Amino acid sequence: MDALQTYIKRFDDDKDKQLAIKMNEIISEVLPDAEVRISYDLVGYFQPKQICFFGIQSKHIGFYPTNKPIAEFADEIQSYLSGKTTLRFPKNEDKIPADLIQRIAVYNLNN
Repeated sequence: MDALQTYIKRFDDDKDKQLAIKMNEIISEVLPDAEVRISYDLVGYFQPKQICFFGIQSKHIGFYPTNKPIAEFADEIQSYLSGKTTLRFPKNEDKIPADLIQRIAVYNLNN
């Protein structure tokens, strides 16, 4: 069983399962060679270094891109920023900022 399937098994709510699948699709589209593994109880992407993580929380989707892209994307992430390096997205598939997530993942890969 792969890491994503292991992560999804913890959810009873089909919406949470679908959100996890959607986040994985968004990130994997720009990181097709990344190793996906569970780390810190989150889904993490490594290529070979740590790129980013996500987790489906009770009231939001947490995206954890490390501290590197925070200054680079400061204006775009302001409304999502919670704490120093945590981005919180609504638990609504239509409101997930896919383009922003992908640009942050690529930035982390290349920097």
